[in-house]
Amino acid sequence: FHSKVELAVTSDLKTIVCYHPSLEIPYEHTKPIPRPDPVNNKEENLDQVLKSRLNEKELKNKRGPTIEELSKMFYTTKHRWYPVGQYHRRRRDPNPPKDR
Repeated sequence: FHSKVELAVTSDLKTIVCYHPSLEIPYEHTKPIPRPDPVNNKEENLDQVLKSRLNEKELKNKRGPTIEELSKMFYTTKHRWYPVGQYHRRRRDPNPPKDR
């Protein structure tokens, strides 16, 4: 495509400005995007359902990184990755005093 691109430099010579207007494409030269009907297209719906169920099974069986791997990845101690118990969460002050 041949577009009308124009380049210029601002008066302080610190910025390059590029002007490239959008091209006018005639409607006759365009094609519609094929969109299958989801109600009548049973094959695509079945494939989509199977793929989504497959992904759910893979995610359910997949194990995440171990605590040791996480601590090495993020350069933290192992204690950062263990859950905080309910006893400690209840003892935490919900409104700590503000610093001056």
